[in-house]
Amino acid sequence: MFVELLRQRGIERIGTSILKIAKSRDPIQTLAVYVAIGRANVCFATGGLKKSFTLDGKLVEEPPQAYVGDCNNIIFTREELVEKAQGFPYIVIDCSFFDLHSEKEKKKVLFQIKCTLGVVRDYMWDERLVVTGIRPPEVPAVFYPSTVDFLKEKMESGEIKRVILLDPNAEDVFEGDKADCYIIGGIVDKSGDKTGLTSKIGEMLKANGIPFESKKILLRGDVIGVPDRINSITELLLKVILDGKEVEEAIREVQSPLVARWRLKKELPKYSTRVDINGRPFRIVKKSLFNEFGWLNIQPKDFFEACRQLGFFVMEDEMLEKLLENAVKDERKNRYIVSYS
Repeated sequence: MFVELLRQRGIERIGTSILKIAKSRDPIQTLAVYVAIGRANVCFATGGLKKSFTLDGKLVEEPPQAYVGDCNNIIFTREELVEKAQGFPYIVIDCSFFDLHSEKEKKKVLFQIKCTLGVVRDYMWDERLVVTGIRPPEVPAVFYPSTVDFLKEKMESGEIKRVILLDPNAEDVFEGDKADCYIIGGIVDKSGDKTGLTSKIGEMLKANGIPFESKKILLRGDVIGVPDRINSITELLLKVILDGKEVEEAIREVQSPLVARWRLKKELPKYSTRVDINGRPFRIVKKSLFNEFGWLNIQPKDFFEACRQLGFFVMEDEMLEKLLENAVKDERKNRYIVSYS
């Protein structure tokens, strides 16, 4: 939207003296965010800068035609940019149950919200992130006392029509469904006693007459392997609804190696071979099995580590085949028996 407005004014190169913007990995998006949140204006360049960015973010040795910073010769206003970008969704982090967290968990929730702001700025701008229930310090997100208050206001104005609550206990599956607002529970469950709290957010919405849909994000039929951090959920969500990526692809791009190993450890027993050698039981997996898990964000070291944690042995395919050539299959217990004298 920012680039379109610039091109409509005949601008193809833009510059800034704000060092943080100049060094960002996506300078054009960062420039747009600064304008959208009112921290800078976009004006016609008046000279002084020898370098600029093309509108695809490439740094060139040419003076800019436009400048972003503290200036008055404005090309278009913040209001024009924000108005043009009204099609972007809201991300709501509902912290209704913040007080049920331990002090350590509260710090994790606040840290993840701060990281979520960074994710939102990669795609949109600060006003599209809404935090309800608590006002997190140092996070300039929109604050409402409750999600109900926010949705009633936006639904009455007609800005929000479709709402999706992302709930791991929902019956329906999220498959890239477009909505005006997505709700994520501001919950960190490290003590194991917060199961079902996201569903309670849905109960509060229902009790207040707020229409919404509950959907869960699955990776090949299971919630295990789906990132659970608030910022990671937000990132995979925006990759799907704004970048147009498939849900599985977005999960893999966002998934941490730790979360990937959790899912891998659930999958590996399905592919292991049970072998009793001289009465001693072993679980063995083929080394080539690693290639079957391209849908997880793992490296060979993660594969071997997961096998080690499960107590599984990894064997070259040919070695396992030779081992089983001399084995007797126990169909009842689905295992192979090998005896050596």
